Amino acid sequence: MKQKVTLFILLFSTTISLNSLFAQKYTLTLSSKTAAELSVLHKIDYQKKHKDSLSIYNELDRVSSYLKKIGYFSNTINSVSKDLNNFTVIFQLNERIENAVLIFKNPSSSLLKEFNFEGNSITIPIEKLQQILSTFSKNLEKDGKSFSKVQLTDVSIKSKKLYGTLIIEESKKRIITKTIVKGYKDFPKSYFKNYYNINRNTIFNKQKLETIKRLSNNLSFVEEIKPPEILFTKDSTYLYIYLKKRNSSSFNGLINFSSNESGNLIFNGHIDLKLNNIFNTGENLNLFWNSIGEEKQEFELSLNTPYILNSKISPDISFSIYKQDSTFINTKFNTNINYSINEKSKIGLTFSLEDSEKLINDSKNNVYTFNNFFLGTTFQFNIPKNDFFRNDKFSFDINPSIGKRTSLIESSNQFKIHLNTSYIFDINNRNSIFIRNNTGYLNSTNFIENELFRIGGSKSIRGFNEQSIFAKDYTFFNIEYRYVTSEKSYLYSITDIGKINTTIKSEDLLSIGLGYLFTSRNSQINLSVASILNTNTKIDLKSTQLSLNWKNFF
Repeated sequence: MKQKVTLFILLFSTTISLNSLFAQKYTLTLSSKTAAELSVLHKIDYQKKHKDSLSIYNELDRVSSYLKKIGYFSNTINSVSKDLNNFTVIFQLNERIENAVLIFKNPSSSLLKEFNFEGNSITIPIEKLQQILSTFSKNLEKDGKSFSKVQLTDVSIKSKKLYGTLIIEESKKRIITKTIVKGYKDFPKSYFKNYYNINRNTIFNKQKLETIKRLSNNLSFVEEIKPPEILFTKDSTYLYIYLKKRNSSSFNGLINFSSNESGNLIFNGHIDLKLNNIFNTGENLNLFWNSIGEEKQEFELSLNTPYILNSKISPDISFSIYKQDSTFINTKFNTNINYSINEKSKIGLTFSLEDSEKLINDSKNNVYTFNNFFLGTTFQFNIPKNDFFRNDKFSFDINPSIGKRTSLIESSNQFKIHLNTSYIFDINNRNSIFIRNNTGYLNSTNFIENELFRIGGSKSIRGFNEQSIFAKDYTFFNIEYRYVTSEKSYLYSITDIGKINTTIKSEDLLSIGLGYLFTSRNSQINLSVASILNTNTKIDLKSTQLSLNWKNFF
């Protein structure tokens, strides 16, 4: 039967191949000599327009295969007629097989028990035959038995039923015995167990191979050379991962000098240094310094060390100093102990200590010397987008904590929560909408100015001066419409909406603007302009800020 269908298709292909030299498009119509068979053909969603004979040949072969799948195993092509560029193919479906009877050669197979098959045979609708055979093969492969065979033998057709002996030959379960990284010999070994989830009992299957490829692409400090491969020997299974080290460290800085009224030297500018994986452990060491004359000075040093002692525990430690002109100076220590649930989720414990010193005696402001501590939990969830810019498709980070503040005035029990979440809505390959929410809340019997949240600037509400807004609680949204101009650049709009509560009032915040981010060789440049929109919905031109972030990778 298969030979007859193929012969008709080959003759048909030869007939129209000569015409393909002169015609551009063909129309295919399927028909039959009986109304019942014609009704079946009309239900098939087949391609009607074709550019050449090969396309029509492939479509007829696909239709014939589909007919067999639904029970017409002896379908044939009776004739082909041509009218200009229109071709009509007459199918003869013949008798339909309604059921399949599978006879089990090995009814004790564990695979059959999973489907609750009892006895030596089972009768199923013919439409489910291919699905069941495919499920058997997939389950065996998923269980690490990659070389197993599932086949029907002794196939016969009687009284509208297909009879066949189901033979399942289960191969030996394959365990990944060794993992080898090619191209990056110093790749951190702790990632095998804790990031890729590869251990002595890891079963090999295609799904595991696809997972490893996806996880490799999610790592910021490596680049995949080619997809992972498997080498099978008689008793071993070797996994090869092809990676090379990526230049993921970056530097962004500008320093200048000036003098104050007393003639003393003042450093102005900023440094943002991020050292990633320089010790080949996947660590992140960040140094940030920012100084605006004698108005503000900030310094922060942080370190993240993933999977210490080859465990799923990754500690974060940070130390920061913030000085507000001659009013106060804050010193803060933070530590997070994170546990990786999987590659997307982390939970952890957080602990922070902060000391603040009032620098001048001024009863007019609400600034006092104090110290506090907070103990809390954290949960993080991230879905990488795997684009050139290393964005997250979705991110969620929440940190509730309880603590106590002690000052010269009085002590106060406190509760604090911080939330940061974002999502990218992809409209198509070039257009997307980015939305981020940042929320902070501090509960206390009373508040001190120098313990409040500090927001404003390029990393929060754009258009406002850096950390110029002091609030006991706040929430704001960063909304961007992004248009990708090339693989390495995109234009974006800026719409930042926020609401804050200070110690004396509530206020709504709004800023708008435009930006352009692009990459040139080993540099990434982010240029933006943003203006505050006042209560009369008018742009405050005096507040317009031009921001240039020039990041160099090494």
